[in-house]
Amino acid sequence: MNIDDLRGEIASSDAKAAFDTLVAGFGALAGLSMAAHEQGFLNSLRVFRDSDYCFAVVPNDDWVLAYIRKPELRRGKLLPETVFEQFPDARMTSGGEITLRIRDAQTAERWLDMIRDAD
Repeated sequence: MNIDDLRGEIASSDAKAAFDTLVAGFGALAGLSMAAHEQGFLNSLRVFRDSDYCFAVVPNDDWVLAYIRKPELRRGKLLPETVFEQFPDARMTSGGEITLRIRDAQTAERWLDMIRDAD
């Protein structure tokens, strides 16, 4: 499994553009690394800060599901209130992580801007 395989799971051209934007954006952020991860039917792009698994991008046919994981939230630089103010459609999971369905490159860029601003 690699990043191109993950991209291949997306049907919508807008969602592919969102995925490409997220991959490029996370790849350009200092201190982060990425790895494709295969786990049954839930394949994902895992984004690490050092050894902490801080962000994820999960492909779907028409959108990508972006995650802010607990290790990133514990850093205290990216606050849930800030995320929900900027992205009212974002949700807190039962596990204490934040998710957002991203359907286009513009939203993906706004998501990355928020992450960059918090760093």
